[in-house]
Amino acid sequence: MALTGDLSQLHIADIIQLIHTTRKSGTLTVTGDRGESRIIFSNGYLVGASHLSNRVRIGTVLVKMHAISADDLKEALEVQKKAGKDRQPLLRTLVQSGKITNDAAFKGLKKLIEITIVELISWTAGTFVFDDKAIDVSPDCSYHPGEMEQETSLDAQMVLMDALRVFDERERDKQSGQKVASYDTIFADVLPSAETVIAAGNNSSITADILGLADLDQLENRIPPSIALTEIFDPEEIHRQKIREILTDFPADGQESFVAFLKTASAHAITAKSTSQQEGSSRAFILFSMDALLTHAAMTICKNDGILVFATREEDELVRIVSRCQAINVIPSIVIDSPESFGSGNKESITALQLRIRNRYQGVRMIQLAAAQDYDFTLRSFREGMQVVIPRPHKVGDKQQFIADMIMFLESFRMLARSFFLHETAISSGTYGTPQLLEFFRSLQTRDKLRDVADLLFQSTSQVFERSILFSVRPEDLSVDRSFGVISEKNDGLGPDVMMRIPLAGYSVFRDVIEGGEPFFGESDDEVLQEHLFAEIGRPLRQTIFLLPLKSFGQVKALIYGDFGKKNVPPVSVEIFWIQARYAGLVLENAAYRQQILMTKQRQ
Repeated sequence: MALTGDLSQLHIADIIQLIHTTRKSGTLTVTGDRGESRIIFSNGYLVGASHLSNRVRIGTVLVKMHAISADDLKEALEVQKKAGKDRQPLLRTLVQSGKITNDAAFKGLKKLIEITIVELISWTAGTFVFDDKAIDVSPDCSYHPGEMEQETSLDAQMVLMDALRVFDERERDKQSGQKVASYDTIFADVLPSAETVIAAGNNSSITADILGLADLDQLENRIPPSIALTEIFDPEEIHRQKIREILTDFPADGQESFVAFLKTASAHAITAKSTSQQEGSSRAFILFSMDALLTHAAMTICKNDGILVFATREEDELVRIVSRCQAINVIPSIVIDSPESFGSGNKESITALQLRIRNRYQGVRMIQLAAAQDYDFTLRSFREGMQVVIPRPHKVGDKQQFIADMIMFLESFRMLARSFFLHETAISSGTYGTPQLLEFFRSLQTRDKLRDVADLLFQSTSQVFERSILFSVRPEDLSVDRSFGVISEKNDGLGPDVMMRIPLAGYSVFRDVIEGGEPFFGESDDEVLQEHLFAEIGRPLRQTIFLLPLKSFGQVKALIYGDFGKKNVPPVSVEIFWIQARYAGLVLENAAYRQQILMTKQRQ
């Protein structure tokens, strides 16, 4: 079934969130005056994209990110060409040949999808088509969507948040008069086009390769003629299909009551022209549940209030989502579903999970759901540190009554969600607040040398992080300038010199920050981080790290590293330090301008 709509009626961000919420699979094709782009979904997750410009493809993105060399790309394309009908998608070919790590491949795919969405965010005119029949594995490719989804799927809301942030930053730079390069310039072809083309025959259907893992732009940029655009993109109808799938054995009028509730709850959000200004973009619930109805409804009702909901039934995935939220300055709270929703009713396993999560994320607030009459489990949850325990209905007994009870529960949950983050926002900045921020700006007024400015920024971040290192940035590596808490205790002040260098020749989280010019906060399994930094100073209790670049005149002059040593990770507002770093960079630029003016006057 193909659904079509108009961007003047529904913003691209709302379309992506709706497809994610309803866990749809298919191809979203967006067409406007400037051309056409495709975004590929599998069960609501992003798995690929075709950029507006034919010059931007996954291979060129990886080369520009220094994940692979141009020779690596050329070699992989030759392998694909020789493999014929057995050829694997480009990313898989690169991974299997040892040219790239899974982590780097994941980041390259994310970058391609992100820049595709960034280009589309500003579009207010054009058409879109979502075809849920357009994921077909071509006979000449032995790769299956199930494998692809498991290895390289991306959470649509996470990518969307990053894309909105990048779009806002690019717009601010344009308004300030700065020249902002287009993506087709940044990620221009690195090989002659004749060498990058792998014959795709006359097949214009969407293949496994188009699922984000090959040269998407080599396929014909047109909608296959077999697609009949007979239905209008209707969010209510999409919700209706989802509810029918979940509540299959429920009466039709009960299903419609629930659809009507979802329509009312999401009406304002769906008609919004843009979500880039949503006040709640820094808040998220991570729902640990196996209940499809609760998951779908929670995502829908919280979206209207700008609260993202990420759902998982795996503990490892829950940990990954929390870490990613913290990395991009999103305040997470965890909601654990009742034991009954997991089928076994094993309360002991849920209690053990509560304890593990509480010990790992002491600063993250948690909500526990429980059966209405289960007083013992409710009280035990409070003893284990749950801030809130609320009753929820289950699908037993009268089905009509369950629908009414579930709607009442969701309305209450929505009210709780609106107020829950007020306290969370107040504590998110930890021990670093307004007095420290004012002192930093006052002290910065007396500094004009790179070493002095970098040292002041380093002292500021070290107030929050247990272990801190100030690196000097050179073309080939990073060298340690000074450190806190690495060899000696943090309270002992500046520690002894740490003899260590971090190479910048290949791809790493360090190089990513230096070339992107933006901070990183979160967990990373980067090989350079493990083999060169942790091998020297030891691993922290939690591998949540902070990298803060000090940039001046478009180049990173110094890099600050921080972690929490043997302590758990508290809530940290890293945005404060990013503001300080940007202001410090302006101070260095102004000092350079003043020096240039002074020298000009002296020559005169």
